[in-house]
This record gives sequence, C-alpha cells and structure tokens, in this order.
Amino acid sequence: MEIEKNIEDELRADAQEKGEVATKILDALVFSKFGGIEYSMMVRRQRQNSYSSNNIANPIYFEFDVDIDVDKTFEPSPTYDKKYEDYIYEIGEHIERALRYVNLHDYMTEPMFTYVNDNLVENEVDRLENKLVLYLQSQYEGLSYDSIREADIGYYFYKGETDNPYMRVEYIGHPPIIDGDRQSTDTIEEREYFSCEDLYDIMSDLYDRSPLSLSYDGENYTCQ
Repeated sequence: MEIEKNIEDELRADAQEKGEVATKILDALVFSKFGGIEYSMMVRRQRQNSYSSNNIANPIYFEFDVDIDVDKTFEPSPTYDKKYEDYIYEIGEHIERALRYVNLHDYMTEPMFTYVNDNLVENEVDRLENKLVLYLQSQYEGLSYDSIREADIGYYFYKGETDNPYMRVEYIGHPPIIDGDRQSTDTIEEREYFSCEDLYDIMSDLYDRSPLSLSYDGENYTCQ
C-alpha cells in the first residue's frame, strides 16, 4: 500500500489508517486465494473535478492494480484453473464486497489490470495467424504475404484494463487489393480478392477450430 505524496499532513494519518484497514481485509478475504494474487493499492487525494465513480464527499480514494494470470484462464494451459478463472473475472465485485465489511467500499474505484504470463496465448494467436495467411494464399492465386500484411489482416488478443478482466480475440483487417491492379478504374470492391463477408467467414471458421475458442470469445472487427 502506498500513499500519494501530495496528500496533506492533516489527511495523511487518516489515509494511512484507512489504507491499512483496507489492505488487511483484502489480503485476508480476496488476494490470499489461489496461492496469492499480486496487486498494488494507492491511496490518492480526491481531485475537486474528479469524475471517478466513488463518493465525491470522500477526500481520498483507493486505486487498485491487479495482476491477471492469463495462463490460468486458458483451458489448454498446464496451469489452467477453472476456479481461478471464475473468481478473477469478478475480482472487482470481490474487492467491493470485502471493503463493505469495514465500510470502506465507497473509497474504491474500478480496479485496473496488468496481464501476466500471456506468452502461451500470444503464441497461439501467432500460430492461428500463420494458418490464416497460408490458407488465404492457397485459396487466392497471386495473393502475396505483403498484400495480406498491408491489409492488416490478422488476430488481436484484446485485454480489458478496467472494471473486471475481459479477454477476447478480435478479427481485424480488410480485403486486399489484387496485386498489379491498383491503378484499375474498377471499384475497390471489384479489385479485391474477396469480400468483407468472405474474410469474416474464413477468419471465424479458423478461429472456431483453434484452442483459443475454448476460453475466449472471438469478435469481428474487420472492414472497420
């Protein structure tokens, strides 16, 4: 637990006391589970023009940053833990519920998150993207790797930063223009290798057969 440096002396003792009570209850009821969930807590001075969700009447508030172990939420991972997954996705509610026991829930803001141990998932995203490139090149004659990259086609592992943890795999990109036909007077649609609908269908089908689909939603952000 840290206290913001610019908190005035008359508030610092109160901030220290409330911060210690908060960390004691949180360590006991929330963050000691699953071998220990890493987090940090900062006690900050409430700004007069603050738009935070906590009670503006409180001169101080608690800011949390919680580590999210991505491996433990990925079903094919050797460290996957269903109970951890269910618990961590509602960590904001667990924090608030614990702080209610000591009447400090009005001092919390929505927690922020740092995602750790995500190499296994990111590597799986890379493998899926490589399969996508090979499939497109096998189906569309003349479609080059550079054209696919220029069209930003791929998958992106999105990780939410506030409220409660949220992870999904996004389909991104747009249909590439046929190589050597960039000066044509045809419409863009007539010069594309395939349509936006085709791109979504291809990416969605590959994703549904990927291990990633066991744990994370896939969402379409192509052609935006």
